[in-house]
Amino acid sequence: MLGQMDCGGWHPLVSIIALLYGDDLDGSVRLFIDVLGFALTEQVVAGPEKLMIGAFLTCSTKPHDVAFIRQPVKGKFHHASFVLDNWGDVLKAADIIAKKNVPLDIGPTRHGITRGETVYFFDPSGNRNEVFSGGYIYYPDKPVLTWTDDELGKAIFYHDRKLNEKFLSVFT
Repeated sequence: MLGQMDCGGWHPLVSIIALLYGDDLDGSVRLFIDVLGFALTEQVVAGPEKLMIGAFLTCSTKPHDVAFIRQPVKGKFHHASFVLDNWGDVLKAADIIAKKNVPLDIGPTRHGITRGETVYFFDPSGNRNEVFSGGYIYYPDKPVLTWTDDELGKAIFYHDRKLNEKFLSVFT
């Protein structure tokens, strides 16, 4: 496949996705849409005023290339994702993570947001990383999918439908 490299038995595409935290979600979304030409694919809204607390944006056919979460502090990194071909590759990566005693965060599991399959792990510096596959093909005429704050468990971890406090509070 184009863009693959050998990574110890699993083969991520050269495609990387990032989830970033910050206090100006609205400004970040405007920059990425109005200046950089991204499209909003999914969002999470909270409260009766439907305040956007999460935004998933793409400049390709992936469900997202970058995501932002509203957080009261500036410039925080949640994780980088390495896109794999399929669920089998995600499971193979999970096997390698276990075999090599890499600190596992969460997974294997599936997201409701983006519909992707995933495993999260930590590198030696304490940064969260993800291997990710699946999702849907984004088309420009696809309506923005909206999740509400009361659906967060299912949106983030589709199978067990529960929020994981460590997942939400650990970032660098």
